[in-house]
Amino acid sequence: MSLDTVFHNAAKTVFKVFKSLIHKVEFVRVTDDGFDDEIETKYPVDMIVGSFDAKDVETLSFNRLIQPTDIKGMFRGKQLANFTPSTTDVVVDDETTYSVVATQTDPARALWILLLRNS
Repeated sequence: MSLDTVFHNAAKTVFKVFKSLIHKVEFVRVTDDGFDDEIETKYPVDMIVGSFDAKDVETLSFNRLIQPTDIKGMFRGKQLANFTPSTTDVVVDDETTYSVVATQTDPARALWILLLRNS
């Protein structure tokens, strides 16, 4: 079994265990068309939404950016395998829009962790 497979199986298990925390959100990819216009492409994503805890503040690469009102969003990499999430993207959960402030993933890109801020 390859290391990539191990990471992807672990991400799948996380989503099975924390099924009650999954939100159906809309991930909005915002790109520039090169002519001063933005193009929004929307993707439905299953995301575990929660708050950051002390362990996150100690271990995440973007820990110095975390503010008390920020939200942690996690999704499986297979859901958005065609691109890397960016700080120009947004996440819409119900009617609340969050800006993607920072991202982190594992070497296999199996699980993404996003720092989301109400925009």
